Amino acid sequence: MNTTRIAIFIDGGYLDVTNRDECNGMKIDYAKLAIKLAGGIEILRTYYYNCLPYQQTHPTEEESKRFAQAQKFHSALKALPRFEVREGMLVYLYR
Repeated sequence: MNTTRIAIFIDGGYLDVTNRDECNGMKIDYAKLAIKLAGGIEILRTYYYNCLPYQQTHPTEEESKRFAQAQKFHSALKALPRFEVREGMLVYLYR
């Protein structure tokens, strides 16, 4: 009996930038990506880490739109089987 299972960790910020710069922002099917990364091993859980976009105290229309789109995307990932989304908080440091 094979009890090997795998956990997958996705750095969403890095993947977004790499996808934009190297793959022209192609659409990613995260459920299929996880299966491919697992290589036939049972997936215990896939963790997706990213921050929601920065918003000022009084966000611009563009900031609000980007934030809402990211929330919608994270909700869609959370609905996938065995997916967990971990959201950090993006903070600008003033020097």
